[in-house]
Amino acid sequence: MYKLGKSFSANEYALAKMKWNTINRTMGAFHEKYDLLLTPTLGMKPFKIGALQNSAAEQIGLQVMNALGISSVVKYTGLIEKTAEKIFSWIPYAPLANMTGQPSMTVPLHWSKDNLPVGVMFTGRMNDEAGLFRLAAQLEQAQPWFNRVPKL
Repeated sequence: MYKLGKSFSANEYALAKMKWNTINRTMGAFHEKYDLLLTPTLGMKPFKIGALQNSAAEQIGLQVMNALGISSVVKYTGLIEKTAEKIFSWIPYAPLANMTGQPSMTVPLHWSKDNLPVGVMFTGRMNDEAGLFRLAAQLEQAQPWFNRVPKL
């Protein structure tokens, strides 16, 4: 990741930071009108541990590029986009809160037919962690989840 990061120019970095700033401002404007953003926690059902790992071929390719000192080539292979798509299709909403630094929480308000918790994610205004804690307390009181355990 370090070598890949070094392959980006100052111009590419500045453009990315401008996009990041636009996202922050957009969310700020959203929260002038709405207290919370409500989304699913996940974009799909949970899957087996390790399902997001690189394939053996991808791992070998990365090792070869690292050994040859050409890690920056990965930037042009489409691997970054493929990996991002694989990850972000599973967690499409959490990165928004991560990027903007907004407080966010996920609570298990539903349970699947397989008896797995289904999370609901709330993202609040900047610096309003207290609002999320109050909401969590109200939701826990209305629909307790503390003692629920998935049956495997």
